[in-house]
This record gives sequence, structure tokens and C-alpha cells, in this order.
Amino acid sequence: MAYQALYRQYRPACFRDMVGQEHIVQALRNQVASGRIGHAYLFCGSRGTGKTSAAKIFARAVNCLNPQDGDVCGECASCKRLAAAEVLDIIEMDAASNSKVEDARDLLETVKYPPNESRYKVYIIDEIHEFSDKAFNALLKTLEEPPEHAIFILATTDPQKLPNTILSRCQRYDFARIPVPQIVKRLRLVCDAAKREADDEALNHIARAAEGGMRDALSMLDMCMSYDGKVDTARVQEVLGTNDRAFLFRFAEAVEREDAAALLGAVDELIRDGRDPAIFAREVAQHMRALMMAKACPDELPGLLDVTQETANDYVRQAEDFSPTRLMSVMDLFMGAETALRYASSPRLYLETAALKACLRTGEEDTAALKDRIADLEKKLRGLQDALDAGQYVVAVQAPNTSAAKEPAKKAAKPARQDAAPVEIPREETASGKSSDAVWKELLDKVKRVQPGTFAFLSQGRFDGCAGGVYRWHPSSGSDSSVAYVMKAKELLEQLLTEISGAPSHFEAAAAAAPAASGVSQLQQFRDIFGAENVIEQ
Repeated sequence: MAYQALYRQYRPACFRDMVGQEHIVQALRNQVASGRIGHAYLFCGSRGTGKTSAAKIFARAVNCLNPQDGDVCGECASCKRLAAAEVLDIIEMDAASNSKVEDARDLLETVKYPPNESRYKVYIIDEIHEFSDKAFNALLKTLEEPPEHAIFILATTDPQKLPNTILSRCQRYDFARIPVPQIVKRLRLVCDAAKREADDEALNHIARAAEGGMRDALSMLDMCMSYDGKVDTARVQEVLGTNDRAFLFRFAEAVEREDAAALLGAVDELIRDGRDPAIFAREVAQHMRALMMAKACPDELPGLLDVTQETANDYVRQAEDFSPTRLMSVMDLFMGAETALRYASSPRLYLETAALKACLRTGEEDTAALKDRIADLEKKLRGLQDALDAGQYVVAVQAPNTSAAKEPAKKAAKPARQDAAPVEIPREETASGKSSDAVWKELLDKVKRVQPGTFAFLSQGRFDGCAGGVYRWHPSSGSDSSVAYVMKAKELLEQLLTEISGAPSHFEAAAAAAPAASGVSQLQQFRDIFGAENVIEQ
């Protein structure tokens, strides 16, 4: 007998053999056991999840002479003849190649005739979404009033393309993607039956690459088993054209460091090894997704990604070096690259360009990345502002040469600390029930949208509190220019303050800071504190 592909050899022959889809299998078995069988079913789901297999099993089960708990017995004459395709009462049609209205009419012409040997005549129409509008209209009347002996099972990977008139007349069952552990378990059974050794990591790699489709997983395993020897991770990566996890970690590390040379070297290594650039782009996007999940839920990562705890720890460690916005940006970039690489005339050039875009953040035009950098700068500015408000100044000083120079510094430092004592800022509750701090914060949010320039000066300055409905602001630089700029928007600020607080409000800006009460410059104050010989004027 000619060799059969693994996905054909291990195609389920009964409901007991199906992997996953327990909720659908149980519902169909209950219908067969109770005799409550519908006239039209719609099986939806991605490829390789068991839609057509379930349809064929159900077609044999409803015609089985001795069903076992709603499943086919496999022993009766009907089961044997239907399994051997010796009975014409199960009609299969591929709508992708028979999508015209004439094809639908030819099929429906046979519905009025009763089954030859079986109890029901079952019509299985695969890829039903490929039907034309006229073909759907031709099918509609039969689905609405079918003969008692006819059952329609429609299968599709794209149910949103079906008209609502068809959807409303069918019992719909959505086939989920098969979990990785269940796929690995079935692959292990296949390897044991073929007496072929296989690594757990290799089977996990195949299961993840199948993306929930058992047929794809068996096809990949079939290719790997075509080689001599053991089915190991290296062989699977070679057959599928994928890369090991360590390579992806190195690539992501180079992206985080913005190391363009390392990224271009990785792309060169990838091309020299004969890897598919589109597959690599998808793997990078999946790696960034794993890092984002590691950032969001590190404790549940092994179960979510089907990886070991050690690998999950590696993801968590690398995720600490990325911000969420950065991860989203790189993931979106390589997801778009995967699609574009299928049609690119020079895949290597496109992949190198994508790698450089991921590396050079300053060249990105992405709004989220820009906001991420602005937030980083604002954080640094707040730190500098806090240091200035606390009276911390940066001056160039030399180490004192004599112990005598230290004594005046200690004596002069005491009044400096007294001057830096915190000043109590007046706070009051407004008519709207909000505190003056809350009013000021809301004011900054509104001004940021309408006048970004005014917001920049206000945010760099200091809010000195509110007293008697007067909101006072102090500039950070102590210059008249910033005060003059802000006062141009005084009318707008008072209008917004009045709206937010619910009471008439006024805005005042402090004047530029005078040098010092004694008329002594700040440089001279440092000379008095540290000694003239220890202060260098720059």
C-alpha cells in the first residue's frame, strides 16, 4: 500500500479520537444519543482544528445502527460501508472550487431524493464562505425547509463572510485552537508508534509553530521524520527555518542597546544560514510579545507561553530593560515587516531596514515612542526642579588646602540651612469641593492641550498655593522673560481657574527674584562660604 501522510493516517475515525474541542464533541454526542438532530450545522475555526473530521464522524454517527454513547460503533454494516466510502449518502463538496450558483443548484437538485441505504443523507460543504451571493440565495430556501432525511454541515475558516440569513438557520460551533500540551501528547504517540525518538523541546517547538492546528503539527513532524536519526530541536529548526531562542535573546539585547552593528551582523548570519526573513520577523514579534507578557504577568508566564520556569526567568530579566511602549513599537514594526517581506524584491534589505528602525529610536515617527521619550525627559526635569527648589546648586570647588578654610565654611553653612527651611504654602478648598492643588493640576492638563508653550513654563515653575481665590505661581528660572510669557495668557488662565474651581479666581505670577537682600551676588556668597581661593568662576 502506498505511503500515507501522517495527518491522513491519524485522522480521527470517531469522537473518542478527537483532540481538544471537548465541548463540541460532547454536544454532538448528546444529540446523536437523544435523537435530537438538527438539519443544519456550521463548524467555524482556524485550519487543522478538526472541523471536517468532526463533520465526517457526525455523518457516520447519525447513520450508525448501534451508536455507543453518541459515538460510532465501527462494527455495524453502516459504519463499515460509510468508512470505506461505499455508500453515496454522504456528499462532500469544496465550495472554493465550486462557488458558482450552478454548482449549488446541481447539489441541491439531489436533496429531494431520499438516501440509498442510510437513515440520513448528509451534505458536507467545506469553505462555505467561498460561495457567491447567488449560490447563498440558492441554498437559503433549502436550509429553511429541508427534507427530513437531509442534514447540512457547513465548514468555514471565515464565518464573518457568511450572510446573516445563513447564520441564523444553522447551529453554530466554534472550534478553538488546540492547546500546545495536547498537540505534544498526540505527537508523542505518533513518534512512539513509529519507534522514533524525539526530544520534548523539539515536539514543543513543532506544537508552537503549528499555532493550534493538529494537521499542521503532523505535517511538520512528517517532514522531520523524513530524515534519519532522532527528531531533535536542531533538526526541527532546520526543517522549519526557525531560529533558536538564544539567537532571539541576543537580537533583542542588541535592539535594547541600540547596537546597529550587532543587529546588522545578526541579519547577515541569518541570511548566510539560509533562514527565511519573513519567519524571522514573525519570531521577533513573538519574542517581543513574550517580553511584554513577562512585564505584565511574570508569575503566570510558564503556563501562558508553555515554557520552562528557567526560560520564563530569562524573559522576565530581559523585559526589565524595555519599557512597554518600546516593546509595542518593536512588535508592531516586525509584524508589519512580516507581511511586507512576502512581497519585497530584496528581503535582506527590508529586514536590515526594519532592524535599524528598531535600533534608532530617535528616528521613529511613532507617537507612542515620542510620548515615551517626553515622559522620560519630564521625569528628569522634575528631578532638577526639586533639586533647585531645595537650594542645591552646582559650583566648581577645589579641595581646601588648609584646615583654617574649613572653619568659616562651617559657620556660614548654618544660616544657609536656616534660609532653606520649607515655606508653608497656603491651601484652600474651592467652591466645587476640589482642593487648590487639584484645581492647579487640572488647569495644567487643560493648558497643555490649548497652549503647549504656556504649559511648558507653568510646569517648570512652582505653584505657591491659593489664598482668597488668588492662585500664585513662581517661575523656576527667576527671569522676567518667563513671567512675561505666562502673563500673556493671564486672561485664559483666570477663565479656566474660574471654570474648574466654581468661583471667581485670579492668577498672579511672582516677579523675577532679586539677587540678595544684602546686595551680595550669589558668587560672592559661595566665596564667603567656601573661601575665595576654593571657588573658580566659570
